[in-house]
Amino acid sequence: MNEESTTPKIELSEVMLAMDVVDTLRHQQSLVERELQSEEREAELIAKLRTIYADQGLEVTDEVIAEGVKALREERFAYRPPAPGLKTTLARLYVNRGRWAKRASVLLAVLLGFGLVHHFLFVVPAERKLDALSRQTIKQVTGQLEQIAGLKDQITTVTGELEKAVQLAPAAIQSAIHKKAEQTRQNLEATGQQLDLAARLESLKKITSGTMKEDGDRIRKAVSERQGVLERAQSTLEETRDTTRTIRSLIERLNGLESLRADAVEAAREKRVSEQIHDLYNNAFTAVKKGDFEAADAACQALENIRDQLTQEYTVQIVSRPGSSSGAWRTTVDNPNVRNYYLIVEAISASGQRLELPIISEEDGQTLRVTEWGLRVERNVFEQVRRDKEADGIVNNKIVGSKKRGYLSPDYTIATTGGTITSW
Repeated sequence: MNEESTTPKIELSEVMLAMDVVDTLRHQQSLVERELQSEEREAELIAKLRTIYADQGLEVTDEVIAEGVKALREERFAYRPPAPGLKTTLARLYVNRGRWAKRASVLLAVLLGFGLVHHFLFVVPAERKLDALSRQTIKQVTGQLEQIAGLKDQITTVTGELEKAVQLAPAAIQSAIHKKAEQTRQNLEATGQQLDLAARLESLKKITSGTMKEDGDRIRKAVSERQGVLERAQSTLEETRDTTRTIRSLIERLNGLESLRADAVEAAREKRVSEQIHDLYNNAFTAVKKGDFEAADAACQALENIRDQLTQEYTVQIVSRPGSSSGAWRTTVDNPNVRNYYLIVEAISASGQRLELPIISEEDGQTLRVTEWGLRVERNVFEQVRRDKEADGIVNNKIVGSKKRGYLSPDYTIATTGGTITSW
């Protein structure tokens, strides 16, 4: 008879009991370690196990207990973990896929949440800010281009006005006028070239949110530099425009200066005034030849004032109106203890019109056109007028001089130095 036929068949219930025996032995670790040290004491271990099962109301045969003890010795039902390796790792991952999937889902949800929060709290506002900045920069650049076009048109206009003015210059001063005009033309040309360069800035041709993000600092710097060019061009243009106006106005005055001198000389009744007229005429042309256009303009203006004064006739009277001063006194910085007394006067034409005259202030030498001014008098004259006004509120003897045609200065009926002031 072969081995398979001689081996007794073991029922499933017996196997389960044997496994239970092994489990019991494992839980009675101290007992096992002590009793299994020798085979002689195995019988005592079996007896103790029988008692344990009997106390639980279970009837277990000695063969089953013996089989369990044998199985424990042979570690038949002991768990032996598989050897580590790729297959074992993959198998464990597959077995625990549910748990890992949950953890991965939670982690993914957390990362997605952080991503959304970062996007809406930081990315979106930054993009909006960048978009607004790009629109603002585009608007600024568009305005600069329009300003450049406007300035270039103004340069063309001013250059044309300058050319027309130069063509009208008297022959005696053609050289000086051309020299001054050439300097102005060069300034206008240089300004136009700067505007052309500013208009061709490559970094300002296409501005988007992307370019502002990648190259925003350089774009803003270019916009600022272009704005500086525009401001300098505007300033230069204003200066050249003023110079052009001065040249044009001066040429117009000089063209009429000969006629003005003739009218003034004809109206003059004093030799010294005629000499003054000739001096101013010569001074105007001399100043132009030297390039001093301001001095030339001042000489022309002075000559016009003399001509106008020579043709005027009026009386000089003390101002006597409610709310208006009739006199004032001043002290000087050099001598604050000494007072200078002035009557406040005005010029009235034959038709009763108040005239506006050029008056030179003896305090600062400036000439202003005014309708009232202070006429310096002695203290006794000042006191006399003060008492006159205090008596009934008006100045009864208010006419103090008259100015005749052909003369520059009035003839006064009171003691006066002729000194005047324009403020008090």
